[in-house]
Amino acid sequence: MKKKMAIILSLVLACSMSMTAIAAPSPSLVTSNTTPGTQIIVDDSVAVSNATVSALTGVPAATQTSTVNSDRSAVLEGTSFRTAAGQTVDAQSVALVVAPALEQKVTETTDSYRAALTSPRTQIYNHSGRAQLNLTNREGKVRILDTVEVSLRTSDGQLVSHNGSVSFTRSLAQILGDYVLAEGETVQALCRRADGSWVAVPVVIRNGVVAVGLASFSGIVDVIFTAVVGTDMTEIPAVTSPRT
Repeated sequence: MKKKMAIILSLVLACSMSMTAIAAPSPSLVTSNTTPGTQIIVDDSVAVSNATVSALTGVPAATQTSTVNSDRSAVLEGTSFRTAAGQTVDAQSVALVVAPALEQKVTETTDSYRAALTSPRTQIYNHSGRAQLNLTNREGKVRILDTVEVSLRTSDGQLVSHNGSVSFTRSLAQILGDYVLAEGETVQALCRRADGSWVAVPVVIRNGVVAVGLASFSGIVDVIFTAVVGTDMTEIPAVTSPRT
């Protein structure tokens, strides 16, 4: 199992590295012409599950915490880590925290993504490694399946930023909840940037495990998983896009 995880993490890191300086906005994004932002659907079972909080700890029950270099996460070579005060932190001392968002956060991120979809300016960027990326599912709707908050922290809880690429894994079953992917559908991840825009990021799916690559970030990053028309990316394709 660890070997399989290492393979998909390596694949998604390789894709992250190739996509770092590539921005391919609306020309490579495909949505249904009949799908206004009001048709965005959040899967109710997942939203309710994510809102389940442990009465003892006050932390979402399914929060995943591990060192940033573990069998569930990986770091691109050359990536460095710093606290808000500018102190360099060794990777072995950095924890990667993936927490299911509470219901209020699910609603807030959905509203933000809806606004990006309907904005007259480009607010969604394709850094996924796919030459063309669908944003809608088989029904022509944007369906958000799961929302998580990703952060890097020191042992005493300080937030840590990084300047390279970090990947994390999540089980496909956790993401889907009660949703069943139809033939020709897959899962895509998007993260929200500080300016409110969204970036479709590299995703590799193998053996029921989803690996996601995140480029440089600081603070807590919102990541949504959506059901889209497409096939699972199990290998990194050769992609060229305009550089910005």
